[in-house]
Amino acid sequence: MLIKRTKIRYKIVSLLAIVGLIQFAAMASAIDEKEGAGNKVKGSMALSHIKSNQLPKPQDSLLQARDSLFAITLLDDKSHLLAGNNGLLVQVDKYQEYKKITVNTASDLFSVHATQSGQVLLGADNGELFIADDELKNWSAISLDKSEATFNFIELPAGKIILSGSYGLLMSSEPPYRQWKEVLLPWAEFLKEAWQEFGEAEAHLYSGCHNERGDLLIVGEFGIVLKRDFTGQWNKIHGGSIQPAIYGCDISNNGEDIILVGQKGLVYQSSDAGLSWLEANISKGADLYKVHKAKGLSIIIGDKKNLYVSSKSSAWLCRRFAKDRPLGWFVDMAVDDESMGVVGSNGAFKLARHSSLLKAVNQLEQSEEFVSCE
Repeated sequence: MLIKRTKIRYKIVSLLAIVGLIQFAAMASAIDEKEGAGNKVKGSMALSHIKSNQLPKPQDSLLQARDSLFAITLLDDKSHLLAGNNGLLVQVDKYQEYKKITVNTASDLFSVHATQSGQVLLGADNGELFIADDELKNWSAISLDKSEATFNFIELPAGKIILSGSYGLLMSSEPPYRQWKEVLLPWAEFLKEAWQEFGEAEAHLYSGCHNERGDLLIVGEFGIVLKRDFTGQWNKIHGGSIQPAIYGCDISNNGEDIILVGQKGLVYQSSDAGLSWLEANISKGADLYKVHKAKGLSIIIGDKKNLYVSSKSSAWLCRRFAKDRPLGWFVDMAVDDESMGVVGSNGAFKLARHSSLLKAVNQLEQSEEFVSCE
């Protein structure tokens, strides 16, 4: 049973950058034959290694071609904070100046979040959690009483934060975020079908999204999508059996329109708050990690450093940053009213203004920043 569970679980976890990127091993092996062996990046839960490609160094020496960046957040001063492997934490200000931030850990930093109240949270492997003020100088370690990896922070309108992570990790906290309480869910009910075939194991919870009125979605392994409505009630609205993982989501302010993205290039859309779903595959099987809507434009990021953009929910166009090789992945993004910042493998950090993205959709031939993926 253990062998069966392990084999199935590896198929379900697949290629998620923040926990190891298993499917990428095949492509990396082929690249190794041509370009030389890549490095090994430590992941959580004994997952497979990422093999990076031999690429030129980024312009700034703080980010090396072999670095993996897992998370990004936007600070109040419009600078970005980038979190990555082996304790890597880099601040990039609005003038594109890079500064390394020191945190007393060598663990992979899988998540980072700047709160509305001025603190910054870092989530790492093995239950490590760190907090600092927005000056980023003095980091304090917080004990979660859990040894799981933290993959995501979601801050609700009133300042409450929900964190999610490996093996069903789900906890909540209020400012100043020093005490964290476990959120208990009926996993035997939510994962009944998966447990019958797979055995009892709680799902990895990769990320989440929320709207202004307080609806919250948590997505993860086994295609699971959990919804906490504004009354605090949790329900499962998708998944729970042996099926591809969901890595990212977006929910409209009225709670009716939902987009899910995940493993094998799958996109699920609902216009009735998750009662029914339409399925599409927009990336020919390559994994998709995050989706976000801003100023009338929907953006999805994923493998091969592709961006999928749309001004309509049914028409996705694949775009790529000009002069950027399509090797590796974009795994996280931070979006505000003016711009989008994305991070990924090979020390990749990219910024784009919404006006540039709109031009890439409507007037690609006039875009200097983007090219077609075709």
